[in-house]
Amino acid sequence: MATDQTFGQRIRELRKAKNLTQRELAERVASRLREENRRGFDVTYLSKIENDKMPPPSTRAIMQLAKELDAHSDELLALAGKAPLDLGQALKESKGARLFYRSAKNLNLSEDDWQEMLEYLMQRRGRQ
Repeated sequence: MATDQTFGQRIRELRKAKNLTQRELAERVASRLREENRRGFDVTYLSKIENDKMPPPSTRAIMQLAKELDAHSDELLALAGKAPLDLGQALKESKGARLFYRSAKNLNLSEDDWQEMLEYLMQRRGRQ
């Protein structure tokens, strides 16, 4: 994936890699969203998203797109400029999580620093 790729471009790339038409993908996502009692998702909307004529859809729609495209939801959410639902919930519920994240953010950590911190925490918890 190119780092300067837009959300719409990435969705198109993933869809084509799965040999799906826009209609097929839109119908699959719409079906998944209906199961969650969410609003629909149609081929016109998907076309506008892929052509960067519309902003990325809701977080829930992105999650369903990721499932249908066998993509990592965090990647698609990041391209869309959105946070994963579970991350937002954790920050909402935990004062410690908020303090940790804000403190780390204020340190202007590099990507390597974040990765090193993650590795340290995983080792400390006995996970690799």
